[in-house]
Amino acid sequence: MLRHQLPALICVAFLVPAAASARPLHIAQERQLFVDDYIVEGVENVAFTLHQPEKHPGNPVLLADKPWEAKSVALYGTVLFDDEEKLFKMWYRAIEDTCYACYATSQDGVHWHKPVLNAREYKGSTENNIVLGSVSPKFYLDGFAVIKDIEEDDPGQRYKMLTYNGDRRFAAMVSPDGIHWNGPVNAKKHDTGDVVSMYYDTGLEQYVALLKRRYVFEDGRRVRARLTAFSEDFVRWTAPDFVLVPDEHDPPSTEFYSHVAYMYEGLRIGYLGIFTKSTELIDSQLCSSRDGHTWQRYRRRTPLLPNTPGTFDGGMLLANASGCIVRDGTIWIYYCGYASDHAGRTAGTPEVTNGLGLARLRQDGFVSADAGPEGGVLLTKPFVCPDAPMHVNADAPDGEVRVTLLDAGKPLATSTPLTGDSLDAVVGFSKAGPDIAGRTVRARFQMRNAKLYAFWFAHERGTIRREQAHATAPTAGRN
Repeated sequence: MLRHQLPALICVAFLVPAAASARPLHIAQERQLFVDDYIVEGVENVAFTLHQPEKHPGNPVLLADKPWEAKSVALYGTVLFDDEEKLFKMWYRAIEDTCYACYATSQDGVHWHKPVLNAREYKGSTENNIVLGSVSPKFYLDGFAVIKDIEEDDPGQRYKMLTYNGDRRFAAMVSPDGIHWNGPVNAKKHDTGDVVSMYYDTGLEQYVALLKRRYVFEDGRRVRARLTAFSEDFVRWTAPDFVLVPDEHDPPSTEFYSHVAYMYEGLRIGYLGIFTKSTELIDSQLCSSRDGHTWQRYRRRTPLLPNTPGTFDGGMLLANASGCIVRDGTIWIYYCGYASDHAGRTAGTPEVTNGLGLARLRQDGFVSADAGPEGGVLLTKPFVCPDAPMHVNADAPDGEVRVTLLDAGKPLATSTPLTGDSLDAVVGFSKAGPDIAGRTVRARFQMRNAKLYAFWFAHERGTIRREQAHATAPTAGRN
């Protein structure tokens, strides 16, 4: 765990109300996370902690065991949980003589089955789980993403895939079942490279392509960087623009290998593959976006998913499965791992050298705001108070969290202490003034021996909203 404390520059702000002209945030009923400083006005004796997911002890959960997977399997693809069929579905890349898109299913997300699909021929037989085959031995299908779009009127386009098509272009493919694919449906060529991904942005109501191309600095240095392109119909796409480029805070050998993203409570959460050329290693960092156009990396740019030396992900680890799955209070993150580095070198003698892994993280648990035994305070920016009870995701088994809602620095409502570990604790207020729904307020969290992961306002309890939990499939419609 790595900690980063915001500058303690608002000790006075706790005592002096902000100017009345400050524009309040409209947070609706979306969970407020601490992956960035969007909701935070300041802290005192509070540190922010990036939490690394726990890797499944049975990793890898999927191995190469078919002839068409002879060289490797990779999650340059998608894992989603299909609510309609109550089934985990995976589209992954396999390499033998060329690249293939393959399909697997699972009842529990851990034990995977590779069904015989009879959809594509491999060396004279269709008894395989291949759904697409390459047309170019080197590049085609080198990275793809799949969504199940139940809002699509045309049943023949219920599933959508974006993949690299070779010749510096990406291909938009469509399918009625995720197995039999047609396309490309987009004819225009775009200047892009391999390792593409895609998600549906429910806020923008657009498909977003996540692409790779070399960025050229003024000194002529060329590095891998990431771009985005947008489409309302999955056919016509905007010209790709750079959104993530290594900067002066990165070591000179830093490049951005991959980028996947999904919607999470109105926030875009992303995993960025960091390629360090000096070591030839690849790991994954956390990034986020509030508007779908501007992306930023987590404060200290430390790995969300680091390599584990001596294992199947000791050389390259890419959290490249687009989409978000929340099950039983945890976020499931699928990734691919290689024991060898990008140069093909393997340290030690790991039992498994390639496979697909699973890591789990507490729901909302990317970053927590932490206070120790001396206590600390987090103050939010002004926001319009929703007409619903307040909830928090917090861990304070030996401490407490108290919440005060403020108007111009004056308490409007003060909570009873919250203790214990809860993914969804309803805040009870022992002192409350007049009705505060619709008023501009700040929330002051006074914490001791506590971790605060998120807060929100909602009438219901339970998991995150459906359209965010299954970002690869906009299951609750397009807002």
